[in-house]
Amino acid sequence: MHRRALLAALGSSLLGTAGCLSDDGSGGPTATATPTDPSPTRTTHERTRTTDRQTGTTRETPSTGTPTGDAYVVPGAKRILGPAGADVRNATDEAATVTVAVAYEGDRFYERTFDVGAGAEAASEPIVASHATYDVVVETGDGRRTTYEWSIPENWHWPRLTVLVAEDGSVRAGCAWPSEQSVAVENADGSARDLTLTLSGDDGTVVETAETVPAGEGSVAFDVPIGDEYDLRVETTDGADTASYVVCYCRTTRATVEIREGVPHIDTVLPVCE
Repeated sequence: MHRRALLAALGSSLLGTAGCLSDDGSGGPTATATPTDPSPTRTTHERTRTTDRQTGTTRETPSTGTPTGDAYVVPGAKRILGPAGADVRNATDEAATVTVAVAYEGDRFYERTFDVGAGAEAASEPIVASHATYDVVVETGDGRRTTYEWSIPENWHWPRLTVLVAEDGSVRAGCAWPSEQSVAVENADGSARDLTLTLSGDDGTVVETAETVPAGEGSVAFDVPIGDEYDLRVETTDGADTASYVVCYCRTTRATVEIREGVPHIDTVLPVCE
């Protein structure tokens, strides 16, 4: 309830100020891609400390933290090895205006609007420098909107915020780009087994796949729509098991499912980049 109240308050202030942040063609952040180049172009936006409407950037001094140097610092929190920023990708065939706002404990300290061309990508300046949990609101110029709880634990040294306008027009925010993941399966029984793999987040099921796995070693692959912290559930006719499953940049769970007498057992390890 507390998290939803914070996101609701942040979303209201974003809607009230987003119009002041759009670029008027006089030097605001843009990124474009040529039709002959299939890979997205990328623009890195330099740090700015002004609320001039033409820059597309504002920074507000909150009561609970200090925007020190190039990124926001939470008092008493451990510092991140490298300050983290946002990557914004537009996978559609039309240009998009995307506003990203970030808050800590109800205080919005970052808001920026990006004009991103079709098939293009843009990057922000450093946004945060402390391990903490931040509330993110993303909104497009035509009103599409999503929220995200950006949690940066102390063992995550290279965090990123990824903002995606997907090919289908949906808006997503997370900690890594869409990817294909797989779970190793060790079927200790002497015959094939049917299993269902489900990946769920705050908004419900995001992936569900059913496969028949042979006896011995194998794997089950699935597509993750955006990096996040999920619940992984593997179910057979004889039982089920659930485990936490993280898919983030430089922090992704490796999972192995062992099936014994028809019952699945999930074993996980979460490696991180040093």
